[in-house]
Amino acid sequence: MSDYETLSTLEIKVAETNTVFLGLPLIYLMENAGRSVADVVEDKLGGSVKGKHVIVFAGKGGNAGDGFVAARHLASRGAGVTVLLYYPPESVSHGDAKFNLDLISRLDSIHVSLVKDYCERKQVSGDVFIDALLGIGFTGKKLRNPVKAAVEQFNEGKALLKVAIDAPTGVNSDTGEAADPAATADVTVTMQYMKPGLGKAVKYTGDVVVAKIGIPREARLYAGPGDVKHRIPSEPVDTHEGMGGRIAFIGGSELYTGAPALSGLAALRTGAGLAFIYTGNRSSSIIAGFDPDLIVRSCPKDCLDLECVEVYREEWSKMEAIVLGPGLGSHHETAQAISGIVELAGEKDIPLVLDADGLKAFAKLDRKVSSKSILTPNRGEASLLLGRNVGGELGDWVQAALDIAGKYGSTVLLKAPVDVIASPEGRYRLNRVHHEATSVGGAGDVLTGITAALVSRGVDLFNAAATAAYINGRAGVMAVELYGDGIMTKDLVHLIPEVFKEARGKY
Repeated sequence: MSDYETLSTLEIKVAETNTVFLGLPLIYLMENAGRSVADVVEDKLGGSVKGKHVIVFAGKGGNAGDGFVAARHLASRGAGVTVLLYYPPESVSHGDAKFNLDLISRLDSIHVSLVKDYCERKQVSGDVFIDALLGIGFTGKKLRNPVKAAVEQFNEGKALLKVAIDAPTGVNSDTGEAADPAATADVTVTMQYMKPGLGKAVKYTGDVVVAKIGIPREARLYAGPGDVKHRIPSEPVDTHEGMGGRIAFIGGSELYTGAPALSGLAALRTGAGLAFIYTGNRSSSIIAGFDPDLIVRSCPKDCLDLECVEVYREEWSKMEAIVLGPGLGSHHETAQAISGIVELAGEKDIPLVLDADGLKAFAKLDRKVSSKSILTPNRGEASLLLGRNVGGELGDWVQAALDIAGKYGSTVLLKAPVDVIASPEGRYRLNRVHHEATSVGGAGDVLTGITAALVSRGVDLFNAAATAAYINGRAGVMAVELYGDGIMTKDLVHLIPEVFKEARGKY
């Protein structure tokens, strides 16, 4: 990962939340951000701010918190600092920002002033203006008061140097689109990563300085609650049946009836709209008795074959995702049908998740899949797909996942003590949240269902696989905490909503 990697607002939110999960409170990042702004101001003024008048234009969120920290550092270096609050202090909702506001309010070296009548738009002047109003995440077309008035004062006021924190207020940091008005700065100090829109908005950003504030590399590399909290869309208010996505689970046999059922139930617990199970004639009645939430379709024969593919081709073409493999068995006719389903998914541009017996049969076909496919091998299945043994170290698993992704042109979720998620482009992420007691039969089927549900809900394949690995692993850890080592696979299914609740509430 480059020192100046470009990340979207979404990716940054994920990284920040995962940073907290790793044990680093965001207030430390805020401290580093504010100090970095002070460093840039000092550098731009020739190495000293002593005797200079600095005015911080402050909002009420995390960006304001960065401004409060910058104010403290600049004051400690001899600047005279005024902080203009455009919201009442009690409106500062960000906990770390509130902490830093309370701190600077006790300092004689900083004058904190509430702008009570912003409509008067009095012109302000000083040596340095700092825009700490909104920062990244702005997506609107226009600003509203009091921020609009603050931006007008920032732009119309007289200063030697105007600095924006993270992004000028009113500029969409993802697209570069700007509201009218938007803050116009001489320099923008953006935190940790470059943002894609800043290079398109040089009229507003001025020079862009990327300040490293200490977000660990692992916050991007390892999947965590940030992926759950920020990547998965919230359910809309006006939901209806099937809105979360319809998924076809093609699997099950007379020997393995539980596998597709567990996958389907896990998908429903992850927010999929409808789970259809397509299975052999003999196993269909058994699976139908597991849970009324599963919609079971019977193939003409006792196993998946080309006839079944023809019968359900039209129905599968309307799905948001297809899962192929859980409990499927190894009949000769099934191997032929798998090739037909792989072709159908590619032809209709339907995301395909290949798992378990589906993978074993697919490995013999010696062909690629569509780019909208996810292969979910364990280490043994990875060896089949590559035609070589996969070693027992993390480096071996990473290389195997990357090789499979490149060979088959698909996303790969390699299941191991540390899961590896790889893309055909050579990217990879890891999931290390596991408990050894969760290595029970069916855990992989649950993971497959979670993965398919996230894809059906619109999460991109690479991050859907990474997020699913974390959800599955965290549900397993929760199950062990509740029940001890003697857990059952269905415990993981039931705890999936608890993983969502924890990610959105605790972090």
